[in-house]
Amino acid sequence: MKHAKWCMATVLAALSTVGQPVQAQNEATYPTKPIQMIVAYPPGGGTDILARVVGAELSKTLGQPIVVVNRGGASGAIGTESAARAAPDGYTLLMATANVTISPAVDAKTRVNPTKDFVPVTLLSESPFVLVASSTLEARSFAELLAYSKTHPSAVNYASTGIGSPQQLATELLKKKVGLDWTHVPYQGGGPAMADLMAGQVQVMFSNVLPVLPYIKNGRVRALAVTTQEPLPALSNVPTMIQADQPGFVVSFWSGVLAPAGTSPAIVAKLNGALMKIMQLPAVRDRLAREGSIVTPLPSAKFAEYLADDAARWQQIAQTTGVRAER
Repeated sequence: MKHAKWCMATVLAALSTVGQPVQAQNEATYPTKPIQMIVAYPPGGGTDILARVVGAELSKTLGQPIVVVNRGGASGAIGTESAARAAPDGYTLLMATANVTISPAVDAKTRVNPTKDFVPVTLLSESPFVLVASSTLEARSFAELLAYSKTHPSAVNYASTGIGSPQQLATELLKKKVGLDWTHVPYQGGGPAMADLMAGQVQVMFSNVLPVLPYIKNGRVRALAVTTQEPLPALSNVPTMIQADQPGFVVSFWSGVLAPAGTSPAIVAKLNGALMKIMQLPAVRDRLAREGSIVTPLPSAKFAEYLADDAARWQQIAQTTGVRAER
């Protein structure tokens, strides 16, 4: 009996090592085929542009094509879930945004847990918001907007890209902080919201910087404040919310690369090393700065800490504001 148990243990131990040489060889030669980078939004948006800029450089570094695949729908949930359920072999990545940490904070039924279903590869950048007002509104500064809001109760409607969106959370946080009586008008995306803002149908909106820059430059909307700690190079003449007498009001929308949980640490390390170098390239840094992003590359371990902190932060904001997503 003892001999049989010893034989069985020997066989099991041998079987457990069968795949190890193959796995090590795959990690050493990775990648040997094209890599799919999922973007959970339609083409042309800021996340899609970042994926294509980074993907082109990553392809040069790794010697394999980086194929950007747009899987939009359900506010990013469809693409995010498809990436989470992909094989953890390094050939499917997600160009993720803060929506993966915001969604669980506003929707208890979210099916993807960013800290359990993904391995963090690299934080790439942070994109702050800019508070913009319709040019039809008489307020030309944040202080004038507050004064107008106090003298015209319930006259200000604010736009967002949907219920439970980061724009709504940021605005509701400001309302709580200052004591404003603004009415929320949710839209299906930034394009329709911006169109109504320019037409004066809504008066204010927190927007990502990139899509609103042309309208700020041509005077269709006014930039009142940015949500950064320091002034933003792309909008150097626009004060921060802190400078506008709102201490601590710093909100940003991060972008980074995630891989399905279970992806080999060696593959994650190889991707992280390549991405960290790419984010130091002057051409990449300059382009992102022009578009209102702040390059903030972090290695995998630090990105994991960042994700946990960001999830807790949005959870706190959701609880403070009472914002919940609709289904």
